[in-house]
Amino acid sequence: MPRAVAMRSVVDERPRMTLIAMAAFWTLLGGIPAQFGLNGPATVLIFLAAVVALPYALLRRPVLAPALRSAVLGPAAGVPLPLWLFVGHVLASAVHQRTQAAAQNTLVYVSFVAVTALAAAWTSTETPLQLLRWLRGAAVVAALVYLVTVVVYGPGTGALYPGRLFGEVIWIGMVAAVPLAERSRRGWLAPCLLVTADILSLSRTSAAVCLVLVLGLVLKGRRRGEFRRAVVLGAVMAVAAYLLVDWYRPLQDRFTQNDRQTFAGVEIGTSGRSWLWETTWASVREAPWLGHGIGSVERVVGHPHNDYLRLWHDLGLLGLVLWTLAILAIGRGVYRRRRAARGADDWAIHQAALLAVVGLSLNVATANLLVYLFVMMPVAVVIGTSMGRATSDLGPRQTPSSSSPPKGRTLDLRGFLKALRLRWLSITALALVGLGAGIAFTSFSTPQYRATSQIFVSARTTSDITELNAGNTFSQARVESYADIITSPRIAGLVVQRLGLRMAPEKLAERISAEVKLGTVLIDITVTDRNPALAARIANTVAGEGSRQLVQLETPQGENRSPVSIGVTRDAEPPTAPVSPRPLLNALVGLFAGLLAGVGLAALRDTLDTTLHTGPAMAEVTGVAVLGTIPFDKEAPDKPLAAGPAAHGARAEAFRLVRTNLQFAQVDQRPRVIMVTSPLPGEGKTNTATNLALSLVETGARICLVDADLRNPCVAKTFGLVQGAGLTSVLIGAATASEVMQEFGEHGLSVLTSGPIPPNPAELLASDRMREILRDLAEDFDIVVVDSAPLLPVADTVGLAPVVDGTVLVVRARRTPAERVRAAVDALHSVSAPVLGSVLSMVQLKSNGYGYGYGYGERPSGPEDLLVPPRKAETHTIGTGK
Repeated sequence: MPRAVAMRSVVDERPRMTLIAMAAFWTLLGGIPAQFGLNGPATVLIFLAAVVALPYALLRRPVLAPALRSAVLGPAAGVPLPLWLFVGHVLASAVHQRTQAAAQNTLVYVSFVAVTALAAAWTSTETPLQLLRWLRGAAVVAALVYLVTVVVYGPGTGALYPGRLFGEVIWIGMVAAVPLAERSRRGWLAPCLLVTADILSLSRTSAAVCLVLVLGLVLKGRRRGEFRRAVVLGAVMAVAAYLLVDWYRPLQDRFTQNDRQTFAGVEIGTSGRSWLWETTWASVREAPWLGHGIGSVERVVGHPHNDYLRLWHDLGLLGLVLWTLAILAIGRGVYRRRRAARGADDWAIHQAALLAVVGLSLNVATANLLVYLFVMMPVAVVIGTSMGRATSDLGPRQTPSSSSPPKGRTLDLRGFLKALRLRWLSITALALVGLGAGIAFTSFSTPQYRATSQIFVSARTTSDITELNAGNTFSQARVESYADIITSPRIAGLVVQRLGLRMAPEKLAERISAEVKLGTVLIDITVTDRNPALAARIANTVAGEGSRQLVQLETPQGENRSPVSIGVTRDAEPPTAPVSPRPLLNALVGLFAGLLAGVGLAALRDTLDTTLHTGPAMAEVTGVAVLGTIPFDKEAPDKPLAAGPAAHGARAEAFRLVRTNLQFAQVDQRPRVIMVTSPLPGEGKTNTATNLALSLVETGARICLVDADLRNPCVAKTFGLVQGAGLTSVLIGAATASEVMQEFGEHGLSVLTSGPIPPNPAELLASDRMREILRDLAEDFDIVVVDSAPLLPVADTVGLAPVVDGTVLVVRARRTPAERVRAAVDALHSVSAPVLGSVLSMVQLKSNGYGYGYGYGERPSGPEDLLVPPRKAETHTIGTGK
């Protein structure tokens, strides 16, 4: 029963990689699915997966119960009641609307709550750190790739993510990067990289939010004076942002000089959003209390670029208030959990959840994030994980030490470089594959040429200054609509007829793009085609036909004169060089993508690798001293004993080091009966037990080796002894220990083999008779070394552990997961068995021998010595001192 409890606790500590991978996947993917019309299907899939798993989550951890006990604000743990009420209001509105937009928006909201509950129910001690690292890694990867596109296409490019959605990826990454910044000396590099990429994306709101999230580096809730330092840091960032906008023209155009709106005497460009807000607000006033129904704003303005207005318009003031209360309840609970956090990992996830709440609340003021799946899912996982860690923060159940992974396995800069060095072959292979893919893409791509013409839009006015200004404002307000008309199939159909092209107008319209230069009335018309001359002809024809159609559309009925005048300011010329493919760029992008994939794969494998590689890592996992590390020897399966010619090798010296360190295991009461075991089979416990016994014999002590592995005994085979009679014969009274004891080596190592394999080994080893046998052997010998069965697969060793004086745990390097090792130690502690230390076996060394310059690991010249002669000075360093 204690072992079952220990195993269950270990299972609870494993990170839930499904939710972690999903959050990182959506963060990295960003708004890319929208380009292919996959937002709807992806939302349905996430909703179905969440709804299927939600009942299990509620049974596993009833997050609904504390929420129902809350009147207005939710408790520190659990989904708050206002959020459940908000979802109920959304579902009622969706049933009433019965439209596609209503269904998709509803699925996003319901999935947000469901995923939050799932993350809260499935969290573990290792989940927070893994989640934050994956989110930060996904954002850093996206930022690096985006910076490559900035070098190629310039800032603000939509080559990677549509529109300005890249900024949303960055601020989600900042949510994870800021709490992790203090965990290493170079942790601040990730926030700096993300802020730089966000500024170059020309995404105004997300850039401002990222700068606000940077304050999380100072506002940690740990000591006084943080608010004062945050004010100073905020002032410095505000001044720096002002100077950057004033100096960097693209940012200046994005922030101020687009539609020249003025707020409180300050000119702030809204890119036409002020009109959207005015239109949405006018519609809100028609149904202010219950709203027009979820998804109805799509029919009015499309995207209002303000989720507070969207909620008010669709769900009324009731929906807006419920959502606001839900966010306040979540933020209040996260803040309480952050103050009560005990471990560094739990504090980090609570800090990230608090930053997520702040970032989401600020971003939705000028964006539509609440209906974007790639934003809501990572935020839901972060907030849910914080809720799930509430019991460890507010209750006495969790200790801080178990919340962090072994120090030897944290992927800091040194560990990252080591992982790259160990997996250089796969990184090189993927880089070559990416380079080949880039070259192949160039070879199979058809060259495309791009020709551009330009038209000028003006209003027909008199020479009066007032009318000129009014006409200029009128023209700037119209050019955006003109650009959409120029790229429509109607204009394309006229061009097809004019030039006699053999293609559908819809296909031609896909090759035409119209771009309005900010702050001007100029429209650039660009046509892409495989024929450079035809591209120029189409561009010029589109300019001519588009100008005539626009003038005709603007001409009032019954009049012959249009209020606008459109002229061609630049004719298109046949281009001389193709715009695609770009051989050098494709090769570099392929090479970079391959390198990125290789590095990501190496980092992923290293992060997911929970096995123990080093002694310090094992010491932190087990909580006991590491007696030594045994180097890997490919000849060990055929020659398991470190004797004869192998007695002077590195492996033999490692066993001697283990022997020497045992004297410090229990200074006050020297162990007489030492059991050697391992968590799982195949970790080298028998090899360690036999060679430890041989090294102890070298000291001149009287040593007895007992094979108590009655499931798979190997001691007799290792020494070449008889197994027919042994421990089981003594246990059943068929013989005495002295009658079946066998000798090995010139120094007389006494070996008690296992004997016949019994049907009930666990009962025999836990019997009083076994205790008597070991007590008698301890009186006859200085030290008794017992080779037992593995701990986790069978219960034999758990029953034998209380009988011996101490246990040595053998763990194989790069094979045994840390949670299995921890489970083995917990199983020993559950029966109050003392653990003398641990041994890391089969460790890969860079060179043979120890390399201290004294010839360690090299066999000395001279006569062959099977075993080192005993030295009297070490005769009684371990044992009773007889």
